[in-house]
Amino acid sequence: MFYILAIMFLGIGLGYLIRNWRGVEHISTTTTVTIMILLFVMGCEIGANETLMRNLFTLGGEALVIAVAATLGSLVAAKVVYNKAFKSKRE
Repeated sequence: MFYILAIMFLGIGLGYLIRNWRGVEHISTTTTVTIMILLFVMGCEIGANETLMRNLFTLGGEALVIAVAATLGSLVAAKVVYNKAFKSKRE
């Protein structure tokens, strides 16, 4: 775990040092392509896992319920915060 954080902070430092370099605008494109490749490889690995594929609908259903609950919880919390923070200033 320490190595992952060290690499991340090394990247932050390097990014700070090269922020005025002409080629920096291409880093975003490179990052997007790299993420797409990682997602593709992860999909291949999931597809090759027989146990996971047998239980895909069960796991997918649980993941869907968790995602919907988290989204609804976030919306409710945002509405409460909005009402407390901004509605009282207008009145």
